[in-house]
Amino acid sequence: MEKSGDVTKQSRKGWLGITVILSCFLIGYWLIKQNNFYMPSGTTASVKGMLYKSATGAPVEGAIVMIAGGSYEHPDIAAQSDEQGTFYLPNIQLPGTYTLLINYSNESKRLTVNLTKDSVLKIPL
Repeated sequence: MEKSGDVTKQSRKGWLGITVILSCFLIGYWLIKQNNFYMPSGTTASVKGMLYKSATGAPVEGAIVMIAGGSYEHPDIAAQSDEQGTFYLPNIQLPGTYTLLINYSNESKRLTVNLTKDSVLKIPL
């Protein structure tokens, strides 16, 4: 015949195990939310921009515009400006803040921009 003390010890071990497992799940969930490992809730769109010379207002053709960092990871997204200085960065997660790296005529420029779905960038070089 079992003693009532043995049942209580086993019951405590069971509750302790459940508590530890539940605590691990809650701590893991909190860490994921704090480190933004969840999927972004924004939309994806193409962002239009125009590059022009600040001194003359003339369009800058052939410049390379790259995303160097920002709110969301966008590896290998770049665009080249056309003869009107226009470029399109495709599949950008919006809204967000991004650092652009622009290479043109052996020069480069780095700037931070806030993008929304209606953004049209006008960048003087």
